Amino acid sequence: MRKIFFNARGLRAGWRLLIFIGLVIGLEFGVGWCIEKIFHPPQVAFLDPVGLGVEELLPLVEVVIATWVMSRIERRRFADYGIPVRNAFGRQFWVGIGWGMSIASLVIGMIAAFGGYRIVGLAIHGGRLWYFLVLWIIVNLTIGFSEELTFRAYLLTTLAEWIGYWAASILISIGFGAAHYFLKPHERWEDFAMTGLFSLFVCLTLRRTGSLAFAIGFHAAFDFGNIFFWSGQNAGEFAVGHLFETQWPGAQWLTGGQLGPETSWMVFPVIALMFVVFDRLYPEKKFPARGPAAVIY
Repeated sequence: MRKIFFNARGLRAGWRLLIFIGLVIGLEFGVGWCIEKIFHPPQVAFLDPVGLGVEELLPLVEVVIATWVMSRIERRRFADYGIPVRNAFGRQFWVGIGWGMSIASLVIGMIAAFGGYRIVGLAIHGGRLWYFLVLWIIVNLTIGFSEELTFRAYLLTTLAEWIGYWAASILISIGFGAAHYFLKPHERWEDFAMTGLFSLFVCLTLRRTGSLAFAIGFHAAFDFGNIFFWSGQNAGEFAVGHLFETQWPGAQWLTGGQLGPETSWMVFPVIALMFVVFDRLYPEKKFPARGPAAVIY
């Protein structure tokens, strides 16, 4: 019986994953039940920044608590799971910000070059512009932290210990794509493929930079660029408080249609370019750091 649960390093990774997932599900159920009973939150638009921010903040808090519990059990630091603590907003974060905005802008530029995008004017002005600018920055940072810590911190690290880093990355990326495909309206295969490849690229950035700081900045800026700055649709909606009034003439394969520029076919050569350039700029493997594995008896 002991061999089923333990190996030479302690409790097997599969069992630790089950404990972690159980903690997250338990916290999600408990917090969701309390909020529903106490606050009776109203239904809001999918891309309302306040509602979206709260929706992303709750799982972020839940996954941080679950990860903290597992770190105490395993006697590890958050950094051992790729979570940046001291350098969360350090150099790699800002490099990721630059990459995210550049990639979003490159995709939009390619769509525009084929006649699929044009700016008509500003959608918001004055104080409302500054209000929504700050609000969307905060919301997209919350999304970046929430989704990266949920999918590519403890989950990826522990699964990689079990089946290997790239096998774990591929499995999690398929799950990340599936979560978007099955849980959002109007989905098509392009979004499944794009989000899965996006996830795999982020796994590469963790592997080569040693932490999720780059990934968090990249994720936040990419979403900010698409949803707020360049004012594209997502799941059939424009963001409440988006920056520009835009027109998206052309075929669905070019503009992305209701799903927005993230599902334009222009995104796929850009993703390929991302992998090639990043691989050249960051050739050294830095994660997971060599050190003692978790021991739980």
